[in-house]
Amino acid sequence: MTTTAHVTVNAATVSPAKAIAVAVRSGPLVILTGRAFAELCAELGTEAAYRHLIRVATNAGRPIGINAETGKDTSSTAFIAPKGWTEERLRGWVAGRHDEIEAAFGTATVRAS
Repeated sequence: MTTTAHVTVNAATVSPAKAIAVAVRSGPLVILTGRAFAELCAELGTEAAYRHLIRVATNAGRPIGINAETGKDTSSTAFIAPKGWTEERLRGWVAGRHDEIEAAFGTATVRAS
């Protein structure tokens, strides 16, 4: 059984960076929407947003996904791994959550980065 929580943040009143850090610490799978990532970039700047996600993933010991629309009814999700993880470890972690990813976004195909 998959349990899903959707967190909506008003970026004008709540820091997206802080909300993401809290969500990652409290759940095993966090995937940001393209909009949430855009709000994080608006708050911190693009490079700082990536550094923040790497730091949060490393502190939590688990990857963070970013899902972006790629067309009508299609999207792609990339995962940011904690520092020190190999690509093989990341692939295994994502594969272990394949059902959860499909439940959230529809049919998913794993591709190498």
